[in-house]
Amino acid sequence: MNTEGLMCSRGRTLRFLPFVVGLLLLIYLTSFNLPQFYPLKAQESGTENREKEDCLNKHTDVSESEDSVDTRDKCDCSKFQIKHVQAAFQACVTKNEDILLKSYLEGWTELQKFINALGILFGFISEEVSSKMRIIIQHQQGMHGKEYISMQSMIDYELANNVVNFNEFSSDRLASGCRTLLRLHRALRWLQLFLDKLRISSENESMSAICADAYQQSLSKHHSWFVQRAAGIAFLALPLRTDFLHILCVEDNKDTKNKLWNAVNVIERVYNITQHKYEQHNMLELP
Repeated sequence: MNTEGLMCSRGRTLRFLPFVVGLLLLIYLTSFNLPQFYPLKAQESGTENREKEDCLNKHTDVSESEDSVDTRDKCDCSKFQIKHVQAAFQACVTKNEDILLKSYLEGWTELQKFINALGILFGFISEEVSSKMRIIIQHQQGMHGKEYISMQSMIDYELANNVVNFNEFSSDRLASGCRTLLRLHRALRWLQLFLDKLRISSENESMSAICADAYQQSLSKHHSWFVQRAAGIAFLALPLRTDFLHILCVEDNKDTKNKLWNAVNVIERVYNITQHKYEQHNMLELP
């Protein structure tokens, strides 16, 4: 083949490369079996256990009514409920504007249920969240566990002991808690924006567009081109707005908007406190 023909052939190959990459990525992502992405359980408090018992008792009582099956299907205790997110993130904020990491992770355990409910293509995000939560829990269970009770104690300890590397990420040791929490912090902003946009959305608005818009305002700038394309494919597979309300265990009415508004406000407060602490120590761009 002459040089001109070779150049032509290469041109055609490059033209179809994005399509091939996208197709392979879709096949790869859909090969995930969603049930393997179990929510990583933070250490359950007595309050959380009591809430579960109350929830089960409530369902037992409701089962005597005519619409018991519909109620159990919609608000099963094992499924995502926005009120549990609000309660966990509310509990993690202290009077002096610190963040208790145990309650913070409990909030993320609930949010992970929401991510899993979005569909199989979100499995890779769920697994990423699990890995970050696991790292923080390993620190909490390690020999310096008492230093990982709150965000401020973690920051003070890791900075004083050179655990945080500002230049590069060392792969030969457990990632620092500060670096790990920063990844969850960025993802929290995405979910907060998404839930807020869902709150004010109209019945016919595209959930794919809403989720993509929240992603562009938050996580997108921290991801590679490849991850951005994967996220874009996942967004296209999002369910309808009515299905989202089912996932949130709420109805499409004023009460729904109030519940979402309350939860979004609590999440935003946690985000802002975290953002301020990381700004104070110039850690918003940790590698």
